[in-house]
Amino acid sequence: MKIKDFLSLAYLLSACAMLSIGRIYDERLDFFDIRFSLLLTIIYFISTIVFLFSIRKLKFTKTKLTFLLLYLYIIVVTPILWIIFEYGEYGFHKITYEYMEYGVLKYVNFIFIVIPTSIIVLEKFNYSNVLNLFKILFYLSVVLAVAGVNELYSDFEGRLSVFGGGPIIFGRWMGLAILFMFFYPKLKFKYIRIILIAFFALMLIATGSRGPIFSLLISLIIYFILNFSKAYYKLFLVLSIFSVVIVTPIGNKVMKLGAVDRILMNMQYGGTKKSTGARVDFVDRSVKLIKEYPFGVGCGNWQTQANKNTNKHLMVHSYPHNIFFEITTEYGIIAGILFLILVLQVFYLSFKKLYKFRKNISSLYPLLFYSFIFFFVSTMLSGDLGDSRMFFIIISMLLINKPLIKKENV
Repeated sequence: MKIKDFLSLAYLLSACAMLSIGRIYDERLDFFDIRFSLLLTIIYFISTIVFLFSIRKLKFTKTKLTFLLLYLYIIVVTPILWIIFEYGEYGFHKITYEYMEYGVLKYVNFIFIVIPTSIIVLEKFNYSNVLNLFKILFYLSVVLAVAGVNELYSDFEGRLSVFGGGPIIFGRWMGLAILFMFFYPKLKFKYIRIILIAFFALMLIATGSRGPIFSLLISLIIYFILNFSKAYYKLFLVLSIFSVVIVTPIGNKVMKLGAVDRILMNMQYGGTKKSTGARVDFVDRSVKLIKEYPFGVGCGNWQTQANKNTNKHLMVHSYPHNIFFEITTEYGIIAGILFLILVLQVFYLSFKKLYKFRKNISSLYPLLFYSFIFFFVSTMLSGDLGDSRMFFIIISMLLINKPLIKKENV
């Protein structure tokens, strides 16, 4: 194996691991007094530095410029807002790392995982690299799903999650696996593929997370609307096999979980009031913050400032569960506008590429287009900036200059 190929493989594996973990260092990966997380971090940083320095020049487009300006703005404005809202308002002697830990970790993980990975994907990736990255992410989803089955049979109750991650993130991984099964190029729609889709769907339901489920449904509904004449049979087969999978031991166990009632927003358990009602409150408090602090309150400060403005009912959540309101309240209206422009530009561009290469069976744009919709809707319903890392990586793939097809002469 050539050094270049070895570095490429090392980067792909370590970057995918970082995207799945979401942290620069995670002590949960340390076993038998061996710091596997530290080793992974070293491999990631070395390979990342090599690839970043191998970029000779950036090729700008309007959408890519918006994307990079958003990143640059977040990097620059964060320390300024911290000085204003932390040191300026409370005084240096009162600020501790424990107080700022959430914001610091979110900022550090974003600038050292999401931003470098986005730039490398933008400038160094080609069709083969993107395909391999999706394969690795799918295999990680399989590992998580198997771990989820093990969790189900270990006196589990409530909402399913594995390896210390939350049910929302686990649900997104299952949704990504389903989209991979649907849109991976040249993969025939055989029964084993449909069974896997049904299996991942069961694991997704077990999370009790309406956000990823709702996002996946929107993505697939759009797909069936755009391709009804040739896709209706896929829907029939998936629903048929899913109805069979439900009566299996795993299916029965999942259906008996309280997570299913939560998905259906069972009024008996107050699902609407506890979750949907809370999100209405998030929106209300976010709008108030934007009006009072149009230039942002600083990374990780949403909860503190929201509670300060409305102290009758203290908010226990650290973020507004909506990526637009999080970006706009914490980094300012300028960042929020850049984000909205970026989303509109990428949606138009991705749909244009989807249509342009629709006859090429090797095209990756169906997978990317529907993944973009899935992650965008998910980020608007749940999770914070760190949880939205895959959304930004999907955008990076869609902005790659070279067409993501095996043959360019369509």
